[in-house]
Amino acid sequence: MELPRPVFLIGFMASGKTTLGRALAAALPAITFVDLDEAVEEYAGCSVSQIFASRGEDGFRALESEMLRRKALPGTLIACGGGTPCRAENMDFMLSAGTVVRLEASVDTLVRRLLEADPDQRPLVKACIGSPGLLRQRVEQMISGRIPHYSRAPFVFDAERLDDERQVAEAVERFTSQFLASPSNNM
Repeated sequence: MELPRPVFLIGFMASGKTTLGRALAAALPAITFVDLDEAVEEYAGCSVSQIFASRGEDGFRALESEMLRRKALPGTLIACGGGTPCRAENMDFMLSAGTVVRLEASVDTLVRRLLEADPDQRPLVKACIGSPGLLRQRVEQMISGRIPHYSRAPFVFDAERLDDERQVAEAVERFTSQFLASPSNNM
């Protein structure tokens, strides 16, 4: 199976974009997977946290926008950062260049996954990681500000259950049948 246009996975941090993207690429070898944060790190030669510390969020977002355009090739599945679609020009680009699928998970699930994650990989919520209540407030606040951008995605995928190998395999099957199996899905 080859993707004639890139597919962009968007959604809040810890919604499962990288987990699902890697699993899809493993199951479908014709797909090239790109984690946009990793592409930015490789290009910049340092971590996302280091980019935030040295260039600020605006500097990171500029690099992210540049890499988004460079990596958006036919056959590519791109896991975007949670803030990528919040720049209108990025969302406009993704909508015109390929298929945009928003991954959805509950706030409870997002908070649980973030509490289990490496805080250094999450600079926008790092200060809240030690406090579940504070983290939940921060996540709810950020989601509220991002919903107008996320809601522009024409497709939504339930990413609530991605916590073990069986769930991920089931999600790959569901995603493939929903978005990759039929040419009528604007692919």
